[in-house]
Amino acid sequence: MKNLSLLFYILITINFVACKDKQTLKVAGSETMNSMMLFLGTEYEKTNSNVRVTVEGGGSEAGIDRLRKGEIDMAVSSRDLNQAEFDDLRKTGNLEKVRLAYDGVALVVNPKNPVAKLNLVQTSDIFSGKIKNWKEVGGSDAPIAIVIRNDKSGTQDYFQNHILKRKDLGPDEYTKFKSNVFSPNAKIVKDNAEMAKFIQDNPNSIGYMGMGSALVDHKDKIKALDYARNPKDPYVAPSVRNVYDRKYRLARELFMIYKTDQGDKIDAFVTFLTSEQGQVAVLQSGYLRASLPEVEVSAEPVK
Repeated sequence: MKNLSLLFYILITINFVACKDKQTLKVAGSETMNSMMLFLGTEYEKTNSNVRVTVEGGGSEAGIDRLRKGEIDMAVSSRDLNQAEFDDLRKTGNLEKVRLAYDGVALVVNPKNPVAKLNLVQTSDIFSGKIKNWKEVGGSDAPIAIVIRNDKSGTQDYFQNHILKRKDLGPDEYTKFKSNVFSPNAKIVKDNAEMAKFIQDNPNSIGYMGMGSALVDHKDKIKALDYARNPKDPYVAPSVRNVYDRKYRLARELFMIYKTDQGDKIDAFVTFLTSEQGQVAVLQSGYLRASLPEVEVSAEPVK
């Protein structure tokens, strides 16, 4: 009995020391990137047992703000920094911004909705409230319920400029529609989980979210629509392959932002994320890698 007690004491002590020595690396920001970062953090921990990676959402703006305040080690953002954010972050230390991946933005509806595709102008008119009924875009005679993200979302920022204000149709269209705003009747939600739940519960609703989140995290609750910029263009489904081949035209860059004076802890994590191993993990998580795959060159002479 005495030996058992001693063994128990030793095991508890070893476990306590191991936990005490383990470093925590805090990541927060884009809801779009949440599932990817959770997966990447788990992959990193497999070969770095002394590090625990914690990942929180909250939106791109929230992550950037928390990095500025020194509450986290890395912010992840589904949009680029604006000048004010860049200047504020530079005041608190040397800043690094690295492209981690690409992601498509998916238009999502209830699985029972018969509509299978939309083009950019139709989408802009729906979310601004000009088109109010699904029958106007080939669907059932039912009012459209719009659901959008809050203003801290990088996906919201991207969608508002490129689709709602028609930036992807060129400078003339953007100038004409840059005053477009979301319908005042739109339901505002804080994250993708809340959006997916709303769409699942409302057969006539429509929203948008990062492709990785739509096709991986919430695929059983929602349906992603095929998309085209112009009515005469081919309508293309959101997928990693179609984004990679530049066929799916509703896609954007995903960034990681961090301070360079945090020592080896952050440097080692960034090195992993940008390595071949890390970029393969990006693909495995349902997103498009930021770097081209490494190609093994044969040493044999060309005949």
